[in-house]
Amino acid sequence: MRPGRVVIAAALLALAIAAWRLTHGPLAVPLADLFDSSNRAARLALDLRAPRLLTALAAGAALAGAGAALQTMFRNPLVAPDLLGVSSGAAVGAAGALLLGLSAIAAQVTAFGGGIAAAALALACARLARGSEPRLALVLCGIVTGALMSAALAAMLFLADPYSQLPAITFWLLGSFGRATLSEAVTATSLASAGLTVLLWLGFRLDVLSLGDDQAHSLGVTPRPLRFAAIGAATLATSAMVAVAGIVGWIGLIAPHLARLIVGERIGALLPAAIAIGALFGVLLDTAATSFGPVELPVGLLAAGLGAPAFLALFVARGGSR
Repeated sequence: MRPGRVVIAAALLALAIAAWRLTHGPLAVPLADLFDSSNRAARLALDLRAPRLLTALAAGAALAGAGAALQTMFRNPLVAPDLLGVSSGAAVGAAGALLLGLSAIAAQVTAFGGGIAAAALALACARLARGSEPRLALVLCGIVTGALMSAALAAMLFLADPYSQLPAITFWLLGSFGRATLSEAVTATSLASAGLTVLLWLGFRLDVLSLGDDQAHSLGVTPRPLRFAAIGAATLATSAMVAVAGIVGWIGLIAPHLARLIVGERIGALLPAAIAIGALFGVLLDTAATSFGPVELPVGLLAAGLGAPAFLALFVARGGSR
């Protein structure tokens, strides 16, 4: 299919579902009344639904875009946005804030800082591994960093009070699009958009980086600064959304595979398609999470439960190939 049509169709469908969610639910409000400042029901609906829908759209787009860029650059279909332990680092930051009794805003700030710190640690480790293949060194250092962060998180869970702190940490880890206020959602979306903009600007250079350093040099591309720029942009987009949504897996793995199945391997078509499909996945997950009565299901739980069989179906549809 033509990439432009895929992007437009997925983006329009995501926005249509978001608009429907704004006006429907226990508090139904006509679309024309949403921007009437004197309508208290409309203002309440906007205040409650707009932040979570913006977070859902932005989180899906950011995770899918980061996943598509990293999968292309590392030529590895199993690479996810958490390649450098970003989600684990963010979890450690948020858990630390909750363990100290800090506010929800402080937890989001420390989660963002933890994700950036984990990526910086993995990059520093990879730079020390001189003489090795850079992409392999980054992957291995990311695995080590993720393991260290997981150990730190396990220690915090062990130390947490089982009646007050442990439920709050566990709820954050399960993921939710409904925690952020509008200002927090806008801030996180702005940071994620900046990261995605850099990835879109890199464009074909990501394809060149996937060929290896020797081929990149022969084509006039200096790989190291571009690789760090791509990883930094993917980390920024991922950590910004993890900070407000918690751990939401599988979107960054499945959306790029589905986009690749539709538009092909070329990054110039793959990346915009993955971003649009990821946004659609995000709003669909949020819709499913709030469709089971008064209790909201954790988004991370739904993503894992639906993502694993979906990934298997895509793998079979592609005949087990990349």
